[in-house]
Amino acid sequence: MNDDTKNLLKECNAGTKMAVETLNQILPSVHDPDFKKSLEKYRNAHVSFGDKLHSLANKGGEPAGELGPIEKLSARIMTGMKLMLDDSDKKIASMLTDGCNMGIKSLSAYLNQYTKANHTSREIAGNIIRLEESMSEDLRQYL
Repeated sequence: MNDDTKNLLKECNAGTKMAVETLNQILPSVHDPDFKKSLEKYRNAHVSFGDKLHSLANKGGEPAGELGPIEKLSARIMTGMKLMLDDSDKKIASMLTDGCNMGIKSLSAYLNQYTKANHTSREIAGNIIRLEESMSEDLRQYL
């Protein structure tokens, strides 16, 4: 497994883990049952991608990338503070839309940076980008 492939898989894995962490933190605050069901679907999709990424990393002899404790804590505090100020579904949709946009931007940049990554890792990154785009579009009805 070349370095570009390892790095792209690591970044994809970190992004999916951040998404799962955030969704797990936010879900208890969601008021609308349909909104909650939609977010659970996207959380499960991110978990599924994380499982694939973990498996690919293991096959390549690499440990799966982990979020650092500072990254986790920072994200939890930020999300928690925003929810304390306003836990409306509209605010939650807005926060998640921002997260989707950040994921799309980051993964697109990593695809451009790690040009020698193998086809499988590039395909997974593209699929995660499409998942984020779909989630962002679905969130619009709650803004």
